[in-house]
Amino acid sequence: MKLIVGFGGGGSGYYPYTQKPVDYQPYRPVYLFRGPPPDAGFSYGLFEDEEVGKQYFAELGLEEFSPFTGKPVKKIDDYSHYEIERMLGEDIHKDNLKTVNCGNCAGEYSQNIHNFEKARQLYCHRCGSQL
Repeated sequence: MKLIVGFGGGGSGYYPYTQKPVDYQPYRPVYLFRGPPPDAGFSYGLFEDEEVGKQYFAELGLEEFSPFTGKPVKKIDDYSHYEIERMLGEDIHKDNLKTVNCGNCAGEYSQNIHNFEKARQLYCHRCGSQL
């Protein structure tokens, strides 16, 4: 292990005895999910809303709309329901999901987006109408 002391010539300014990491917890990404629970057996996709800069998982359909802006989004990758269950784990646990009904297309699905986007107006990912 190399000790870097940054006082002098071209050092980095890091002094290991006084500067310690502020968090020892491993980084865990947040997965946004909208659609029927994976135990229903649907195929899912990873979608990205470039305007907002967020990615989320949803079931595959004819045309996908962003839950953040209501505009069409692009699909990045396909996932099976087994992969979604394994990857999302606790993010799609029944206690974290909320059931949403769309008044326009009569769609009913579950989401965990409400946990992370409390102040934002959300849209239906199937028809693009405001919820």
